[in-house]
Amino acid sequence: MAKKYRTGLKFVGFLLLLTFVLLFSYVKYLKDIESTNPLVMVKSGLSINYLNGNKIILKEEKKTYTFSITNNSEGEVQYYVSLEDMKTKEELITYDLTEQNGKIKILQSEVNKENNTLASLIKINAGETHFYTLTLYGKDNLAFTAKLDVNLEAGNEEYFASTILKNNEVKKEALTNVGAEVATTNEGLIEASDDYGTFYYFRGDIENNYIMYANLLWRIVRINSDGSVRLVLNDDIETTSVLYETNVEKLEDKLDFSKSALEKTLKTWYDEHLSEFDSYLISGKYCVDDSIALTEGTRNYYAGNARMLKDFTISYSCLGKEYTSRYGILSADEVILAGATTNNDNTSYYLYVPEKVVSYWTLTPNYSEENNITYFEVTTNGKVISENTGSIYKGVRPVINLIKKTSVVGEGTLASPYTIK
Repeated sequence: MAKKYRTGLKFVGFLLLLTFVLLFSYVKYLKDIESTNPLVMVKSGLSINYLNGNKIILKEEKKTYTFSITNNSEGEVQYYVSLEDMKTKEELITYDLTEQNGKIKILQSEVNKENNTLASLIKINAGETHFYTLTLYGKDNLAFTAKLDVNLEAGNEEYFASTILKNNEVKKEALTNVGAEVATTNEGLIEASDDYGTFYYFRGDIENNYIMYANLLWRIVRINSDGSVRLVLNDDIETTSVLYETNVEKLEDKLDFSKSALEKTLKTWYDEHLSEFDSYLISGKYCVDDSIALTEGTRNYYAGNARMLKDFTISYSCLGKEYTSRYGILSADEVILAGATTNNDNTSYYLYVPEKVVSYWTLTPNYSEENNITYFEVTTNGKVISENTGSIYKGVRPVINLIKKTSVVGEGTLASPYTIK
């Protein structure tokens, strides 16, 4: 009898334990699906429809959320998308954000607690709707949580991009023909669009795009579409570099920025000069335009060849591989946007440095033949040319990107450069 009684108690205990486990799992399930319930919010004329809710819970390698934004106001406005109340032990989370009509296409970018903006400065017309897909990448047992949020850009927001826009008259197009003509006067800040949205670039003899960062003098190249700001060092670093080593056998490896000799040179310089200041830096996109446009015999011409040497134009979008890194160098297209051409010298635009003794590399290839690749470079007279293979030692001008939530003081001039508050 006692044995049967003990057996019964064990069975009852098992049922209670099973009930508790099922109840706990159900409560956990209810909490998990909270973020999947549709949610509509209205903010200052914007109607935001979160089709999966706005509560982000990432526990696996990949999770996707969809949402739409409608402008119910009477005029054009700008907004930004962010992740608020982020909680995670990971330093960085990567994401893709794409808009159905191609206005925004951000792939494999980074977000963290210090830089929680996914995209910013996005223009939307009255009555227009933008449809988004957000994909977050993590790993098993990550336990990342956040809240997806959309807000209007504040007119008095004291971030670096806002300061630049406030201090410059934004123009819809350049005064000179980009690619065909050099820019020798101050053409100012110009609005353009690429795969990621609206960006703003400086062109010509600019006098108010100086910034001191990490005790080094930089020039502002552009405001990126996510609100971060791209900088190029005002001069070369002290060390020259090849783009690739001659003993590298495969062409694809010589075109791979992440494996290049130049990347190693930049990393050494970055570790020495910027590692203590990287809390304000975000990884940027760097384009190696390695798409082959024409093959003649043993020679492969990349897309930049016809674009820059025959059509005398540039591309706002990357036609080849893009690399995400905390550091890089300018593409030939960026140098030409700044005021250079492939047919004339230019000693009167902001990338020209007087008394420069060595030309410097861009990241844009011209053509490959056998096992060598010829790249575009910038001469000591400010012209973009392509005469040397990437195994030749040239100057290096590092490029970095400051996070959107950077506030500055100063006027941006050489006498009073911007500095971070």
